[in-house]
Amino acid sequence: MSDPIDPIDPAVTNAAGTSAAVGDAALLYEEHVDAIHTYVARRIGRDLAADVTAETFRIAIDQRHSFDPARGSARAWLFGIATNLIRRHWRTEERRLRAMARSAPLGLQSGDQTGDLIDRVAERVDAGSDARAALAAVAELESADRELLVLIVWEELRHDEVAQVLGIPSGTVRSRLHRIRRQLRESMSGETMADGARARGRNMSTEETTHG
Repeated sequence: MSDPIDPIDPAVTNAAGTSAAVGDAALLYEEHVDAIHTYVARRIGRDLAADVTAETFRIAIDQRHSFDPARGSARAWLFGIATNLIRRHWRTEERRLRAMARSAPLGLQSGDQTGDLIDRVAERVDAGSDARAALAAVAELESADRELLVLIVWEELRHDEVAQVLGIPSGTVRSRLHRIRRQLRESMSGETMADGARARGRNMSTEETTHG
């Protein structure tokens, strides 16, 4: 039996009917596939990550002659392609974040093992913030704001790279990030207070049942 074909590997894309040269395309794939796959999986889950990553590199290979190094890095170019594909699944991303927020233990602080998103968002926004509040606040962001935050916080892209990915000026990246951080602080504060009120309500109900 022959070995299975990697659907993402540009060395075999001719067999899949895609026109591609192996040379630079193979190097592009080898250097960036792990970062792109990790980015996609973090945002919309592992179930969709392989297909979206494969499509990202198929598009890149097909359009490789249109890439202009003077306009930015190949890494940011690939992130831009992947981001455009992820936008088709924004509802999936939002559902994932809300599910993670519901399952995060109440009162868990940044630094506990709840994933990169909580740690890094809380670290950038407000050290010691509640994990559930951080996730809920990110889920409430507009999809365009969420992807900007993820590119900076999760993927640690520079502002100029994020500008290239999203097709906006670097100054806009900075101003939007400032507004997003302010919005997150406000949302996380409100969510933490609401969780505290719900917890107090549950405690009172328990006490009344115990002493009733």
